[in-house]
Amino acid sequence: MGADRNVDLCSQLGQLLNHPPISIELLPGDSGDWLTAAPAAHAPFLFIDGNLGVPHKVAYKLYLESVQRFQLVRPSLRHAASLSANAAAEVLTSSAVLLLVNPAHQTALNTRKQLVHRGHLDPARELRFAAALLTLRDGAKQSILWHHRRWLLRRIYGAARARFPAPSADGGTDRLDALALDADTFRTEFSVVDGACEVYPRNYHAWAHRSLCADALVSIIGHRGGAGAAPGLADVLGEESTSARVWIERHVSDYSAMQYHCRLRRLVAHRELGGDWGVCGHATELLRAYPAHESLWLYLRDVHAEKRSARDELKELATGFLSGDANIEPQVRRHAGRALAWTLWQVCIRPSSTRRY
Repeated sequence: MGADRNVDLCSQLGQLLNHPPISIELLPGDSGDWLTAAPAAHAPFLFIDGNLGVPHKVAYKLYLESVQRFQLVRPSLRHAASLSANAAAEVLTSSAVLLLVNPAHQTALNTRKQLVHRGHLDPARELRFAAALLTLRDGAKQSILWHHRRWLLRRIYGAARARFPAPSADGGTDRLDALALDADTFRTEFSVVDGACEVYPRNYHAWAHRSLCADALVSIIGHRGGAGAAPGLADVLGEESTSARVWIERHVSDYSAMQYHCRLRRLVAHRELGGDWGVCGHATELLRAYPAHESLWLYLRDVHAEKRSARDELKELATGFLSGDANIEPQVRRHAGRALAWTLWQVCIRPSSTRRY
């Protein structure tokens, strides 16, 4: 691949990325393995129905080209009071290719933030570009990319901040609960998290982002006077509860999802926005079906920590596994033993008169 050819392909790839696509995938091999399936207009890349496929070897060759181009054009952004359209386009192109291969490239992300500040990049389009990067396995796990997404949400919806209470003092600046996010925005964010968790299982940073979105959702509903005063958002909250339950049932080793579900339940209970969602029964049913998964034992502990009667139920369940069939797997006995020890610790070390939840 010659130098001129690299320059042309780098520009072509940058334009496709900044389109932006719905999803991105790095395809194994080089362009020769995919040319037969690539439309001539986009070869050696696959761009079909808004979904972009980039041959792995081609991506890394173009990454090296983009590093040089990015280094050459970036000083003009730092020092010039105004930025030409050509220079802005070059920054967008080179930074997009950098982020394709290295989604945690902080300098590239910060440079794109500067373009948003200066009006050279539409934040809504950048939000879609970030969503595309999060469909990559290496992108979905990057905390800095989720932080970039929240920065964009604050940039887009920050104008309505004054109508809502300021975030709590201990919440820092990386929050969303002072923004006037609408129902469609929440649904989009939850959908982005679903996709990221599929490509990178047990994705802590994705669930952390979802928790911040849930904080904002419950805060806005509470500020508007409850679920009855915000029917559209209340519908989203109900959908989110159902979605979390279904996700846990399909991913019984995803403890981050279980923590999220418990947190969402506590948020709703604290705001008095709804009754018990039947989480105790849900956790118990799953544990009986899949007792070998430690995550489900921890899920049940989280659910049962709030009520003494529920802890007694957990104690009875753990004792049943320990005293039951001799053919029970050793790991199940180990998990049951730890759960039983936890219930005893709750009673002996943390008496109910001083316990705080």
